[in-house]
Amino acid sequence: MWFRVFLILSVTLFSSFASHAQVLSGIITDEAGKPVPWATVFVKELMYGTVANQDGAFELKLDAGDYTCVFQSMGYQAETRQISIGKTASPLHIRLKPMVYNLSGVVVSSSGEDPAYGIMRQVIRMAPQYAGMVKYYKADVYIRGSLEIRSISRMVKWMAREDLKESGIKEGDVYMEESVNEIEFTAPSKVNQRVKSIHSNFPRDDESKSSAAVGYISGNLYKPDAFGNAWSPFAPGAFNHYRFALEGTRVNGKVLVSKIRIIPKGKGPKFLRGHVYIIEDLWCIHSIDVQVEEQLGVDIRLSQTYGEVKPSVWLPVSNRMKLDMDLLGNAGGFLYNTSVRYRELLVNASHIPAAEAPPVSMQLPASPSASQMRRDRLQKKAEKLTASPEPTNSEAYRLARIRQKQEELKARDSLRNNHQYVERYKLSIDSNARVSDTAFWSSIRPIPLARSEVLSVIRNDTLLARGKKDADSTIQPKPAKQRLLSVLLTGGISEIDSVNRISSNGLLYPFGVSFSTVDGLTYGTRFTYNRFKTGKYKAMVDFAPAFGFASRDFMWTTSVGLEGQGNLKNKFRISGGSLHPDFNREGGAMAIENALSTLLFRQNLSRLYQHDFIRVAHSLQPFFGASLSAALTLAESAPLQNQSDFSFFYKDSRSFSPNIPASPLYRMERHRDLIFEMELTYKPMPFYYIKDGVKVPRRGLNRAPEFFAGIRKAIPSGSFTTDFTVLHAGLRQEVATGPGERLKIEAESGKFVTADRLYSGDFTHFSAQPLTVGGKDLFNTFQLINYYEYSTNEAWLRAFANYSSRYLLFTRLPLLRNRLWQEQFSLGFLGVQHQGYHIEGGFGLGNSLYNFGVYTALNDEGKWQWGFRLAIPVFSTREITVGM
Repeated sequence: MWFRVFLILSVTLFSSFASHAQVLSGIITDEAGKPVPWATVFVKELMYGTVANQDGAFELKLDAGDYTCVFQSMGYQAETRQISIGKTASPLHIRLKPMVYNLSGVVVSSSGEDPAYGIMRQVIRMAPQYAGMVKYYKADVYIRGSLEIRSISRMVKWMAREDLKESGIKEGDVYMEESVNEIEFTAPSKVNQRVKSIHSNFPRDDESKSSAAVGYISGNLYKPDAFGNAWSPFAPGAFNHYRFALEGTRVNGKVLVSKIRIIPKGKGPKFLRGHVYIIEDLWCIHSIDVQVEEQLGVDIRLSQTYGEVKPSVWLPVSNRMKLDMDLLGNAGGFLYNTSVRYRELLVNASHIPAAEAPPVSMQLPASPSASQMRRDRLQKKAEKLTASPEPTNSEAYRLARIRQKQEELKARDSLRNNHQYVERYKLSIDSNARVSDTAFWSSIRPIPLARSEVLSVIRNDTLLARGKKDADSTIQPKPAKQRLLSVLLTGGISEIDSVNRISSNGLLYPFGVSFSTVDGLTYGTRFTYNRFKTGKYKAMVDFAPAFGFASRDFMWTTSVGLEGQGNLKNKFRISGGSLHPDFNREGGAMAIENALSTLLFRQNLSRLYQHDFIRVAHSLQPFFGASLSAALTLAESAPLQNQSDFSFFYKDSRSFSPNIPASPLYRMERHRDLIFEMELTYKPMPFYYIKDGVKVPRRGLNRAPEFFAGIRKAIPSGSFTTDFTVLHAGLRQEVATGPGERLKIEAESGKFVTADRLYSGDFTHFSAQPLTVGGKDLFNTFQLINYYEYSTNEAWLRAFANYSSRYLLFTRLPLLRNRLWQEQFSLGFLGVQHQGYHIEGGFGLGNSLYNFGVYTALNDEGKWQWGFRLAIPVFSTREITVGM
């Protein structure tokens, strides 16, 4: 029945519009008459490419005239035809012959190397030039996306039943979105997408879902990061990750095309597999069809077909992106097909000799002389390497890196004194984009609908008609008061209006439960009110109560803050409360670590004290890249005793430790503090843009370290008895050293200039993780010292260095290749006056959820230590600091 509906609808639509437009239509098959799905149709004169549907059918609306049309598909010989479009045009039947690649003329080197490697070396060294070839284009892009829901697991049906009901998602349904877009690209990465028309029945289709497809269309496969986390076969180092095999060479039209198979050396999301077709002599992509195996049952397949839009200029004219997922009983997939018609195109003549030069307005400004000298040196090296007709792997990699560096220097020089804000991706939807009816889409759609998509359109039109009748239905959104009560009870966010927002962890907050020997069972939560006035200020009121059932103490903290939105970024906050913090506030045991250790192993880790305070703080940015903060704190502190002796195990064999830090310098009694603090941080940031009058750093270009220095002064006055002065200074830096590689450095030195009267809560403490299993990140934490072992009231120096990589040693092993893990080497140093030094090094393996590490350490006594660590830093975001 549905197939009859499809035929009737197709004939009706074709008959209705054939008299109003010149239509080039037909079907593409192989020699046996079987449809060739997703074949490409490219009209040279219009720089216009589209694809046939899965049944091989195509349809283009063209003005009357003569055109050169190229019909092609991977695995078939391209068919070029001269076609005249008049008032009427008969449907075409294009038969593609299978591509028979010639291997008889292939010369294998004396070393037995496959000729594909020589071709790929040329592609790798040319890739940076092609990456910067296009300076500007404006194109009409038709995007059609299909979402198929094959199955939904019982668990998801139960847990998300309300969302599924609200969105109307059902098993077996196919949803479709198609849009007509104007894409404007300006090098290096500015993309403007204007949605001229859109037709969608995607669930919750309040916005266009085509941004992912636009990113793929406007992306550049010649760039090293073109394939996301996967290693690019066109980047330096490709031979470390892939093998290549030449499957043949054939004349395709007027060019010689080599079919090369990409063979990954491993499996997983870091590797591609498939085929790439390379045009010899130009060493550019003719077409590509690759697949990526992602984690969690997700497969991605990417296909692009290129056309010669100008002499020696080959650009994508059709794109296909397919995503399939099958995870825990949930199965479905996305399919995006695009048709591209270039309206305007400017290319870099220095990269492609046959191309025209861009206008003066789009050329880069002159570079500073020092940078020009560096570029000249790089150019000499590039010319020397280019002279080799058959480069080695090393020469190809070096040349590709040199050209990438040249492009980077050009970009940096052009931006050093250019502070104009350019929006990299801008999406705008015309006001009438959604009013077009079925007849309109039938008249402009360049890719005929498949059968499942026809049914989706019919269902969508039916639902739209029904929706108009139900516009005045009695279904009403949940009242604002009811939403607010729900947020206060179970947590969440309540948007009162566009300015005011209330958020809370809720009165029923499972992560608010903790346990310590000082307070026993402790329960806490948090409530926050925010008021945000765009471009003016942001105000905040926060309240976090907690109660210890063994100590009978009510703990709390509250604060009121105001934040400006101008260049100075003024922040003002008044806070106060009554807490039971750890002596080692930043580096002591986490709440969850202490609770589990106390209850399960009868070993209390935290050492707490009473701290009542009022604090006034202010910060601002005195100049770009700098931040100055100051605070004044009035506090009263006192020691605390253990109030609980409860644990699940070891009640008869172990005793809890007193609530006193294991430090020979420990000193604590009830006292009052009047403490002034000030800190200045500065990071040189010559690369920035100005948006709405505010300077914003350009991401990834400012690589200088951040410097900081500060003072903490206890002022003796009246009942405030503490008296000390401590100075500290240091730096921190994080830079990308390569694809998937990062280097982090942090160092700090400080000294108590005066220490006439102070207590253990005023000491300098260091972040430590003596537990085998813990919740702290491996970086910036000493793994083989105790929490209070090196606490000091004298001078200290600490330093950390950490290098991480997605592909270093163990992640090359078959067992670990398809895991999104990183390896990291770390080195730490701690030196404390009169207490000696501690040097620590280690190797870690894991991701943002968990990390395994092995560490070794040496101290000033010549004692060696080693230990194994499992870090689960995800728990650090759930700890309750009130009362712990």
